[in-house]
Amino acid sequence: MKPFIALSALAAALAGLASPIAQAGVFAPYVDVTLWPTPQIDKIGITQGIQQFTLAFVTAQNGCNPSWGGVMPIPGNAADTQMAAIASGIANFRAKGGEVMLSFGGANGLPLQQACATPAALQAAYQRTLDAYQLNRIDFDIEGTAQTDAAANQRNFAAVAALQKSYQAKGKTLSVSLTLPVMPYGLTQDGLNVLNAALKSGTALDTVNVMAMDYGQRNSDMGLAAKQAAQALYGQLDAAYKARGQTLSAAQLWRKIGLTPMIGLNDTRPETFTLANAASLAAFASANGIGTLAMWSVSRDQACPGNAATVGPACSGIAQTAYAFSSAFKTAAKDHWGSGVTPNPNYGGGSSGNGGPVNGQAWSASQIYQSGNLVSYAGATWKAQWWTQGDTPGQAAVWQQQGGNLQNWSASATYNGGACALYQGKKYCAKWWTQGSVPTAGDPWSPAN
Repeated sequence: MKPFIALSALAAALAGLASPIAQAGVFAPYVDVTLWPTPQIDKIGITQGIQQFTLAFVTAQNGCNPSWGGVMPIPGNAADTQMAAIASGIANFRAKGGEVMLSFGGANGLPLQQACATPAALQAAYQRTLDAYQLNRIDFDIEGTAQTDAAANQRNFAAVAALQKSYQAKGKTLSVSLTLPVMPYGLTQDGLNVLNAALKSGTALDTVNVMAMDYGQRNSDMGLAAKQAAQALYGQLDAAYKARGQTLSAAQLWRKIGLTPMIGLNDTRPETFTLANAASLAAFASANGIGTLAMWSVSRDQACPGNAATVGPACSGIAQTAYAFSSAFKTAAKDHWGSGVTPNPNYGGGSSGNGGPVNGQAWSASQIYQSGNLVSYAGATWKAQWWTQGDTPGQAAVWQQQGGNLQNWSASATYNGGACALYQGKKYCAKWWTQGSVPTAGDPWSPAN
């Protein structure tokens, strides 16, 4: 009887490694829901015919508690306009046949698996999020130092495997995606360690999604680099599953693969993912039956004002028509998670939150500010350079003075060439960019009248 029990246990474990609901050919672009105004996923999805979205990112806040971006607790206060906009966007999108997947982790903030001390506490935090949005699909974006935290990853997948078992006991399925950084030659060893930790736990992975972006090296053809990454990942997945005693068919392996490029200008210059790259990658995904094609992000799927070549959260940095990348990637879509969205270009959409600041108002420590927001503080006008909350103007690099009274020099503030500050009652002006350099020490500062 013992051999029979062992074989049965092995069979059950192997069955858990391959998700029964893996689907080929879905387009699920990322949405940064912490942006302001809150992206209206129902309006974008229905007007553009996008069937599903990946909502990012849930991280820890005040210990082992889930939140959007570390600032909006989940489930949160229903009276909060941004939280209400997120919830109503999901509800309205589902009512029209769409569906969402929620992503935990990301490049910024503290991942829950590092904030929660035990698998049970972590599972409870995940369950709170699942219940808040009635989810059956989740993604884990594990990058940076989170990749090398073996204890946190072991804790994470123990909690996820337990969640899948609890869903199964209720006759439901919890689909899990794993998102990892990649190089054109495939996952790094850190990424492989995370993948193996997931498989060892018995977590059923619907998709292993790779971030085909920011390679840190010159890639003249970002579409080709993404294809190379996918082909390398195919071999790595094959080896990883075989090491767990399971051989997947070619079609099953391709369905396990997800590809997420950063459209337009990437953070690592001069990497640029073009519309031609998008068309080529969509054809590649369609031909091979790749499980998920995504992009970072749907809010970037438009040209910057004046076709400016900048990297930002709300535009691609290249010349394009709005949603041109989405249109290219949709050609690879063969399936959908919900009942199916019928495109309607006249759909009005719901609320965008109306929770953002009015430019020129007094700075507030509790207000969330996005890049470009203007505030008044200490008799001066300040401009936010990126997302911020609680950082005092004049004392943090995120704020740059635009006008008003001359401020005292701050070691934490950044100063561009020509910017001036008071130090020990005297005026100094910077010759070039500087941070932390004491004005009396000389270059890049010089005394001014």
